[in-house]
Amino acid sequence: MIDTALTPTVTATNAPSSSSAGGKLSVVLGWLANRIKAITGLSSWQGTPPVTLSQCKDHIQNGTHANATSSASGFLSAADKTKLDNATDSNTVSRLMMRDSNGRAKVADPSSTYDIANKNYVDTNFVRKNADTTMSAKLTAYSNTAYTTKQVRNIVFWASGTTPPSTSNGDIVIKVF
Repeated sequence: MIDTALTPTVTATNAPSSSSAGGKLSVVLGWLANRIKAITGLSSWQGTPPVTLSQCKDHIQNGTHANATSSASGFLSAADKTKLDNATDSNTVSRLMMRDSNGRAKVADPSSTYDIANKNYVDTNFVRKNADTTMSAKLTAYSNTAYTTKQVRNIVFWASGTTPPSTSNGDIVIKVF
């Protein structure tokens, strides 16, 4: 009887509940076996774990995890390592953008609404601040139900303050300070 009582059948399928404080020897051993399976990630609690806790501790403390190379994964995949290594501050297709030593990066001229605009594109297509400029863009006048034809009404110079002057439909406001 003692041999039977001290040689229980262990079933590792049940995890202990948070309120489990005790139980028959076979139940408690089943819980322990279940937790060993969960910790090792193996399908059986009897299997040898691929690494010991001591090996994990040494690995973390000593930085023995391999660094990624362009041909072998490590802390990141080899493909991601290659992407990082190929990052550039020039406008090169399919490369990650990286700032140069002055914090700049180059992009091509925009071709759609949400593209980044580079300085050359802006300087060429828009009026520069504090520069004499001949308007070369097409001016489209405003039209509403009160006007029979589209028209530009007034040119308003905004010379000071943080709030623009009052205007109406069709007015052009030029900030001059």
